[in-house]
Amino acid sequence: MKKKLFSAFAAILVLVISVATLVACNPYKNTAIGGGDATAPVESNGGYIVKQGNYVYFVNGYVGADADATWGAATKQGIVRAEVKEDGTIDNSTSKLLVPKSVYNSSVNGGIAIFGEWIYYATPNIDKDKSGTASTTDTDFMRTKIDGSVTQLIGTIGTRSSEYIFTSSRVLYFTSNTVSYIDFSGMKTNKNIDNGQGATKGTLLENVASIAWTYGSNEMFYVQNAPSEDSYKNYNNLCAINLDGSNQRTLATIDTFVTEGKTPENDQLNVFKYTLAKMYVESDGSVTIYYNKTHTENSETKKDGLFMAKASDVKGTEKLLNHISSTTLVPLGYDEGALAYNADSKYCWYNGIETENPVLVSDSSQTIWKVDKEAGVVYFSATSSASALYKISYRGATDNITTVISEGIKTDGFVLDFIGNDFFFFATDDDNYLHTINLLTFDKDAEDAESTYIGIGRPEKESE
Repeated sequence: MKKKLFSAFAAILVLVISVATLVACNPYKNTAIGGGDATAPVESNGGYIVKQGNYVYFVNGYVGADADATWGAATKQGIVRAEVKEDGTIDNSTSKLLVPKSVYNSSVNGGIAIFGEWIYYATPNIDKDKSGTASTTDTDFMRTKIDGSVTQLIGTIGTRSSEYIFTSSRVLYFTSNTVSYIDFSGMKTNKNIDNGQGATKGTLLENVASIAWTYGSNEMFYVQNAPSEDSYKNYNNLCAINLDGSNQRTLATIDTFVTEGKTPENDQLNVFKYTLAKMYVESDGSVTIYYNKTHTENSETKKDGLFMAKASDVKGTEKLLNHISSTTLVPLGYDEGALAYNADSKYCWYNGIETENPVLVSDSSQTIWKVDKEAGVVYFSATSSASALYKISYRGATDNITTVISEGIKTDGFVLDFIGNDFFFFATDDDNYLHTINLLTFDKDAEDAESTYIGIGRPEKESE
């Protein structure tokens, strides 16, 4: 009898251990939702809504940094997937929770991204230290398969404000003058992983002053400070490198613009320091870069202005856009220049020709979110507490402002998202849930004019 009891107890113990081991190895309770199309093209990587084929993946409303970041705790501010109908609209009845975890980072340029069968995102790390205090500073980079079947922690970094960008094999992030990476190409893809097993961390660049990168290009551009022993020479280096670490090159350095026959020492007016502002991917895949330049004259720093150039030939293609060294700008590409702040913080169209008398586009305290170059219009809102989205021609006068939609739009800390002519925003009139309109068909004056809510979990409004 004792032997039978012992055997039964042993069997139960083995079962308990097995279950505990399974839970330990499977920390993310995934519910596979099926579907998805890993082979379809992707639009709008880097925002809070991404389209892949006939599906959209989006951050389901905004809560903020204080949302519970425990896996399984989030519906709002988690990631939801929905199907796109034949007419291009989103079928909200198909919305399903894909990532039940708070997706948040204070970098406005981060967002979510999809490559193949994975969706990549950043989320607050809340691991506890030895005293039981949860982290309030760290970020986890994670990925989940687009059918929800597998979730993996790629790696953790010690900040929640770093600029970052995902590729199909690594995530890069910029902090403390250093560009680092976590390469996840060695991770297994068929099981949940909560410790980054198979991923490797490394340093791509050091002593970096400014960077520019964007989805849609495999290159990044950066300014690297001169070696400390050369600090008295008052220059830095404008450089480029592929996101995978290959093809590192210098685009402009101490003597790039020095007058022929002179040396940097006796031509200080043409020895520059650069600050990168933006990059723009042209229709042919080439890149135009935007940067400010300064030089030193009699030990005093002088502004030379805002410039643009083709990255393939900075010296040969450089154009002056303005003399005031704008840092807030929207690139338009090499042929059209940029929309950039003037001295009064008003957007102007600087086209590389009219540097002193550009076309005034906006009033102050306004932010441009989207440019339709074919139509020659821009969409903008008030910089904060936006109650409407407007459009205006950037090639003409400022008396043709049109209101597109009059609703509360959360703009602080976000880059408003567009996919084609569809505009997506967190509606402050609806507790920061995600809403959408089509820019071409929405009629704000219609009797039933109202943006469309998409997502799940909105209290008492699921049937709308």
